[in-house]
Amino acid sequence: MPLTAFLQKLKEAVERMEMTPPGSRILVAASGGVDSTVLLDALFHLREALRIDLCVGHVQHGLRGAESEEDERFAASLAKRYDLPFAVRRFESADVEKIRSGNLEELARELRYAKLAAMALELECSQIATGHTMTDQAETLLFRLMRSTGYSGLCGVLFVRTDLDVPVIRPLLRHAREEIAQYAEAAHLPFRQDSSNEDERFARNRIRHSLLPLIRERFNPNIEEALARLAQAAQAEEAFWNQHVRRLQKELGDADSESPCHRSGFLSLTEAERRRLLRYYCRERDIELSWRQAEDAMKLLESAKPKWEIHLGGGYRLYLCQNGFFISQPCEKTIIEREYSIIAPGVTPIPELHSEILAEIASSHVIRLKPSHVLWADFDADKIAEPITLRKRSDGDRIRPIGLNGSKKVKKILQENRVSVEKRDSIPIVCFGSEIAWVAGCCQSERFRLDDHTKRILRLTLRRMA
Repeated sequence: MPLTAFLQKLKEAVERMEMTPPGSRILVAASGGVDSTVLLDALFHLREALRIDLCVGHVQHGLRGAESEEDERFAASLAKRYDLPFAVRRFESADVEKIRSGNLEELARELRYAKLAAMALELECSQIATGHTMTDQAETLLFRLMRSTGYSGLCGVLFVRTDLDVPVIRPLLRHAREEIAQYAEAAHLPFRQDSSNEDERFARNRIRHSLLPLIRERFNPNIEEALARLAQAAQAEEAFWNQHVRRLQKELGDADSESPCHRSGFLSLTEAERRRLLRYYCRERDIELSWRQAEDAMKLLESAKPKWEIHLGGGYRLYLCQNGFFISQPCEKTIIEREYSIIAPGVTPIPELHSEILAEIASSHVIRLKPSHVLWADFDADKIAEPITLRKRSDGDRIRPIGLNGSKKVKKILQENRVSVEKRDSIPIVCFGSEIAWVAGCCQSERFRLDDHTKRILRLTLRRMA
């Protein structure tokens, strides 16, 4: 491909994907390899047409000894060649140890982006440009497919990444690596060779050197273009789903302890919507949800269990509550310290629970909306005896649940509702006089239930304090 055609194709991609507005200052991530060297040269020649300013940034990994030192010197020479501002960040020894003790590729990538963002902020750049190519896109999709990626994983490398402190753009995503090599040769550009790219202990290198060439030769010579089209289609659908799922989240709740997701509303969604919404909740908490964890969570939410909890990744758990569920890290053990006199009508704070009890009295003829995302219960106001109190459970506590002829121990009720031992002393027990009327979130007393003769209703709502 002639240089002018290459530059025109790159310019069209930048403008079509709205990667960078005119007047932007861009940090070009220069590793010293052919991709980033071609990116720097091409953007330098297009800087007036795109009305952009450039800086050069290099991250020195220190993982390859003298080679890494030479990479840094080469990147500095590129900045000098184009007379551009230059910044460098190096991995500290602690960083290198951390990387070598874990997933080398993934940890190094995360740390590299963090250091690029720091350089961009230092040089007052509004964006970072990296040299990802169409061939990188193909390798990424094949890598993810072999690891049973979800549909969102098919999005591959994005033209614009916005989840970092500084947005990252990939202007070369429409160019295959062969085009990059042709440009470098035609423009007589020197570049560095990274020896680690030949190490086939890494899956990505095996894909690059063995799998992709095999697919090109025996199945599809245009595999990069085919996978790039798949990624673009997936990105468009992912954008739709993200917008749709955010609407569902606003309707059903945030799935935290203050705003549980409405369970019946969740179950009324299609299977695709349920899976997307669950993964959205997990992604918001940086939970890497495995396929098995997702399946277990879906089975639990579809079950008839009123109370339960299961482990998710990252130390989080999914908790079922009254017609809802939320995702949280295990909370510290809380205990209701004393007995509270409930003001009715009125509001009574319960500081240990960071909550309050709202007591309202209304005529039974008034149609009242049932509040969502909070614990509440209605009682026949003319059956209750004063005082109305709230306390923690005590040994020997009993209640007659609605629909039962006899009484049952509160301890048994908490066990049946799968309330863990460490949480049982934080479950409010509401009494009318000396009789238990409500084990909050678990059951109400038959003695005070509404019936055809009810004239006034006492509604108790347990909610988080503002």
